[in-house]
Amino acid sequence: MKIALVAEHASPLAAHKGEPTCGDSVHTTQLSRHLATLGHRVTVYSRDNAPGLEQRCRLGHGVTLEHLSAGPQRALHEHEAAEHTGTFARELRARLDADPPDVVHGFGWTSGLAALSAVRTSERPGEAPPIVHTFHSLNISERRAGLAERRERARMEAAIATRVERVVVTSADQRFELARLGVPGQRVSVVPYGVDTGHFTVEGGTATEPWRPRDKDRPRVIAVTGLGAGGGADALIDMATRLPEIELLIVTGPSSVELPLDDDARRLELLAKESKVDDRVTLMDSVDRGKLPRLLRSADVYVSAASHDPYGGAVLEAMACGLPVVATATGGVTDAVLDGTTGVLLRTGRPASLARALRGLLLEPTMRNAHGIAGADRARSRFTWSRVASETAQVYQRALPATSGMPIAAEDGAHWSG
Repeated sequence: MKIALVAEHASPLAAHKGEPTCGDSVHTTQLSRHLATLGHRVTVYSRDNAPGLEQRCRLGHGVTLEHLSAGPQRALHEHEAAEHTGTFARELRARLDADPPDVVHGFGWTSGLAALSAVRTSERPGEAPPIVHTFHSLNISERRAGLAERRERARMEAAIATRVERVVVTSADQRFELARLGVPGQRVSVVPYGVDTGHFTVEGGTATEPWRPRDKDRPRVIAVTGLGAGGGADALIDMATRLPEIELLIVTGPSSVELPLDDDARRLELLAKESKVDDRVTLMDSVDRGKLPRLLRSADVYVSAASHDPYGGAVLEAMACGLPVVATATGGVTDAVLDGTTGVLLRTGRPASLARALRGLLLEPTMRNAHGIAGADRARSRFTWSRVASETAQVYQRALPATSGMPIAAEDGAHWSG
């Protein structure tokens, strides 16, 4: 198949180089590579968001990245990106007309709008490819988690979901939310976010630099999360006040953050100082993905207090490195972690609940080790990018018209069995 991946706001080239970047960028980069490994030809279309980017470059064998000019050459906030989606759609239409794909797959609501516009206004209307769309996050889910309401975006997400041939979501939670919007279940496929199990492994070295010298073998707890609303960093600091025996490292993610200039970082550092835990709570800048496994392996437990985590990617990476997990049951995390087998799932990220669950793991080293072993095995068997690509390709096949001549899988890949 010739596949067009549309990720207007992603930075696939940054993810390709291993730089700190967003989950969408990692997803499109890894998916494109593994689809190519399956024999498909893939082109990724993204917005030109930085000076000096090549208009066209290779991300690997069988994968081409094309940067489309639409707006300023810098990263844009969500509301800014939407202002340039029309221009992006026109550029996309020209590229798709010049090199027609068999299927178009959009990521994120602005990319969905661009893909629909480009295909529906194509100069080759009789040969319009089917559109598959992935929602990494839905505003209706974000509102339930206490994040901001975006009425226009929510309306657009509902419109996209009802107009494309197939919808792919990364968790059963999102499938439920789409059902509430009236999207037929048979048109929605659950294919989770993946993890690079060749890079995130149990074997390998550990990092010592960010940690303080061991004090009576103090347990080390790590979190990789955003510092703003929904990330749960405040709850983690509160949790640390209830566990005087631990050392906590909070790594900012997924995008690069300059801590001295970041308002949330300054607020959290002040909170840690006022709570008298600043001697054992550390905030750390985003880590190059090449170094992240060493950092994860240096910890004893991974913890997440996020109220909204549509990807679950950081949790999967910790599991692949053999860490037991304590996390709130939200988004992709719910499908990734098996409560009582690979870690502990909590209904909410209340500091008292986090502390109680974490203390239970720290007091039971045998259980902690068993959870770590089971987590690594689950990551390798259920969440590899090669399996994600294979399941996604089955969704493409189901979206193709019956007359296309493409082989159709005997089984519908509409639900990911965890």
